[in-house]
Amino acid sequence: MSGDSARYGWLPASVRTERAATLAATLTRVLFGGRPGLALFCGALALYLLTWRVGVFFNDIGLYTWMLERLADGRLSLGVPGELGRSYPGMHYRDGRVWGRGYGLVALGLPVYWAVEAIDPLVDLRWLVVAAFSALVAATTALVGDLVGQRRRGLAAGVGLGALALAGNAWFYKPLRVEPSTVALQLATILAGAVVVVAVYRLVALRHGRTVGALAGAAVLLGTPVAFWASAPKRHTLSAMFVLLAVYAFAASREDGRTPLESAALRGGAFACGGLLAWVHAPEGITLLAALAVVDLPTAPRNDRRTLAVVAGLAGLALVPYLATNAVVAGNPLLPPHFLDSYHGASLAELTDGGAASAGGDGATASSGGEGGPSGGAGTAGSSGGVLAAVAGTLATLAGTVVAGVEAVRPLARRALEMYVGGAVALVTEPERVFRTFVRWGEADKPVTNLFFDGRTNLSVLESAPVLAALVALPPALGRWGRQIRDDGRRLREAVDAVDLLVVVFAALFLSLYMGNLPVHVQATVRYLHPLYPLAVYGCVRVPQVRALFVDRTRAVALGYEAGLVLGTPAAFGALLFVDASKGGVVQPFGLASLAAAAVLAAALVAARYDDRFEGVAAGALGVATAMATVYLLLTSFVLFHYGPSALPAVDALSGEFRWLALTNG
Repeated sequence: MSGDSARYGWLPASVRTERAATLAATLTRVLFGGRPGLALFCGALALYLLTWRVGVFFNDIGLYTWMLERLADGRLSLGVPGELGRSYPGMHYRDGRVWGRGYGLVALGLPVYWAVEAIDPLVDLRWLVVAAFSALVAATTALVGDLVGQRRRGLAAGVGLGALALAGNAWFYKPLRVEPSTVALQLATILAGAVVVVAVYRLVALRHGRTVGALAGAAVLLGTPVAFWASAPKRHTLSAMFVLLAVYAFAASREDGRTPLESAALRGGAFACGGLLAWVHAPEGITLLAALAVVDLPTAPRNDRRTLAVVAGLAGLALVPYLATNAVVAGNPLLPPHFLDSYHGASLAELTDGGAASAGGDGATASSGGEGGPSGGAGTAGSSGGVLAAVAGTLATLAGTVVAGVEAVRPLARRALEMYVGGAVALVTEPERVFRTFVRWGEADKPVTNLFFDGRTNLSVLESAPVLAALVALPPALGRWGRQIRDDGRRLREAVDAVDLLVVVFAALFLSLYMGNLPVHVQATVRYLHPLYPLAVYGCVRVPQVRALFVDRTRAVALGYEAGLVLGTPAAFGALLFVDASKGGVVQPFGLASLAAAAVLAAALVAARYDDRFEGVAAGALGVATAMATVYLLLTSFVLFHYGPSALPAVDALSGEFRWLALTNG
């Protein structure tokens, strides 16, 4: 760095500034796809910090914080049964030790954990959050002002809002002591949630320009449960991130003007996302890899040896952490940890008397077999004096290990196939299950005792994201597309868009993976289908009628969103002051209101096909439907799901006062 300073120190300040501006513009383009992507990234982080509660939302998150601390010490195992002192869902037992699962999620939070541990002794982390939030608010406002042609006003408003946020949080400031592992995991998923928004922007911008891409990214941020789960360190946000990055890389590989090597690298990057997702959650990663394999190879512009070598190399490299973790934890590189026997706090003696004996026996057999092969081969080699016998013995041992691994995984493959087939059958033959999952959840079939879930605090897909009612415009668009194919005489294979096909195939496989078990009693916003929310927004903007609303009726959409937010937020919060209700008593009426907004949007889109005068109504309804998800985010983050202190002191103080008023007046 000092050499660079000396090298360019003689240059005029204007030139050095120009170099810095060029470098910043290049980084912004490469990382975020331009200033709209940077604005969305900063805005997403600001919203996530605003609604961030530092704590454990689900009890199994406590397992991840413990795993992170152990992993930071260089250990995958949690310890010996009977000496752990605590137990969480998701713990598994093998060969005398207890293991966790979701190691990919924990490993991705490890760099953040090291950074937090390094910074924590130097400065209060809460001050850093306050400063970061103020800077993000200022940056987002300034960038948006620049993008809409109001650069000076945006900069002035950004500085003012940032200063106000800083002063307000300083006024209410109180020190906050929390576990670094909890903070690190939440920050890691917060960053992943921001990447999801940017990935949607880049994917849509690649196909329809930056304006539509920015509005689609905003719809994902403000109109879907992506923000709801951003600060909860579970797999859902990471799953959505890897899926969206894979789809974007796949789409970018099909761009005109790409060199063969660039295209191959992007295709390999898409498969690499599947491999990393498998490290986080094996069934979802395998589903993404299967969808890519089904769509990529038949639609690729070229599949020569060099291209396939690059693709396979990147995919294989990304699978190394997954395979290595499986080998250490499960003793089989193809067997994910969560398929091991569950551990529920039994002592070592109890496990040894039961299932542990068989597990340990299998491990001992495999170990002895592994050792016996090479030693026998070595003995034979020594007696014969030849090298070929030793090589043959080693190859035979490796082949035996591979065969044993495949045999051990074969029941899992059969089970996975049954899940896909069963889920696909349920989609067709069980309308009540489909209705409860996608339209109206209602109440759980049995009582649920949980700190935040009482059996009525679950929302369906449409209740969680009423903006997805815009998909009602998809069937007519498909009909017109089919007629064009028939009139032009093109083959279906030539007319199908490869990116759209990937989205459809993945969505179908993903739905089939989970549909046989949905709805579950504790799902909040149908969290198991979380990656499908941003993909559904992509599907909405692919419909010309909906895309036209974003482009031609942007002002009406924005006004609808503002009206929904300005009117809906006081109404939702005000109702809590006068109604003495449980969490479910609040969530269920809100779900009905969201369904009403979705119904208006769907009806307006249908009517606009026959009368252009309804386009304005549809645009306003699109904005209102988006606002409903934002209101729910604020309602749950500030009041209903109080599982920890807010990261921002001002939010913590104000939400505490509101909860007190609700308790005393309800």
